[in-house]
Amino acid sequence: LDKHGIKDVAAGTQFDKTLPYVSRWEKVDDYTVRVHTSEPAPTLWDALGREPLVAKAWTIKHGVDALNERPVGTGAWKLVEWRRKTSMVLERNDVYWGGAPAVKRLRLQVIPEASARLAALRAGQVSLVDAVPPMDAAVLAREPNLKIVSGPQKLNCRLYLNGRLKNQFDSGGKDGLYGDTRTRLALAHAVNREAIIKKIFQGYALANTSPVSTVSYGYAAQEPYAYDPKHARTLLTEAGWKDTGRGWERNGEPLVLNLHYAAKHYGQAFDETTAALAEMLKDIGVQVTLKAMDFGTVLQMTQKGTLPYNGGFTACRTSNNLDADDFLRDWTAFTLINWTPYSPELMATYTSQRRELDPAKRLRLLADLQRQVRDWAPVVPLYQEVKVYAHSARVTGFTPLTELHMDFRGVAVRK
Repeated sequence: LDKHGIKDVAAGTQFDKTLPYVSRWEKVDDYTVRVHTSEPAPTLWDALGREPLVAKAWTIKHGVDALNERPVGTGAWKLVEWRRKTSMVLERNDVYWGGAPAVKRLRLQVIPEASARLAALRAGQVSLVDAVPPMDAAVLAREPNLKIVSGPQKLNCRLYLNGRLKNQFDSGGKDGLYGDTRTRLALAHAVNREAIIKKIFQGYALANTSPVSTVSYGYAAQEPYAYDPKHARTLLTEAGWKDTGRGWERNGEPLVLNLHYAAKHYGQAFDETTAALAEMLKDIGVQVTLKAMDFGTVLQMTQKGTLPYNGGFTACRTSNNLDADDFLRDWTAFTLINWTPYSPELMATYTSQRRELDPAKRLRLLADLQRQVRDWAPVVPLYQEVKVYAHSARVTGFTPLTELHMDFRGVAVRK
């Protein structure tokens, strides 16, 4: 529907990127659109469902920034007050087509510090908090007036390594130091995920070797990377690295990792995990330097392609939908998270599953691609997040979702 607004507003949507196989939109009548594609597209419906519909004339007149300031939708809640980075007040939409929410008014308060959130909950100033630090969850669970609930998220946290060729990024003038699969596999076998999940997350995380989250359609469990420092050193030797007693070298180049991360951004023990990861890699002889940054700086570095040739970064990858394709497309184009591009063979497998309309055949292709990606190790998987919430015992009807959202339509508070 190009003439009906899809391309009328600059930066208004990312349809061209999200749906590159859509060749034409055709209006059939006031309630029907026919979508034409250049190839079979089994993920089309998932992609269409995640794009919001907004008022065309208002958006063209006022622009995207104004739309972000004064959103208009058709959901279960009406936005009645918004104070940037402070709070938001929603009121029930009594004519919502899916049924009106249980409560009339909902206030969302921004409280960045976990300790302050928990203090507000205990004082009765708020009824529910998210991103509860795992170390606090067990303590809160023993308090009779509170309840702890949790659920797995579609959030895979990983170590990304620079494996690009020198003409594929803008810094260093050298090929990425981590272009050899054996080097990346060595780092994967140096990580003690069981200890991270037990000691740092208190069990509120999952070890997931697949590049796809466990809650996504098409997920196929993969053989874990065993914690095996001895095998990690063997892999480094096979990759041509020599143990000097002070670290590893290859052709005069030391095995260095400048490890960047967005401090205090992802919550739930991400920073602590990154620090633990650095120590585990040092244990096998990798020279690691931690570089804490704000999220915007990490984003700018990865978007502009200025990650050092001997650099990497930890980050958590979510998904725009719940289809495995959305994770597996990470290594198809030079985006901010693609630092180890698909080989032609892997790209062919990816393309095959993206075009396969038979569900059973496509699931087999997805499983095969996940196995190949596991063996190729473009990233070092760390954990999949299990989100922890705490709420007053008076709160009823709250269930964690897998999509990093919260659904309050059925939530009520007993008097």
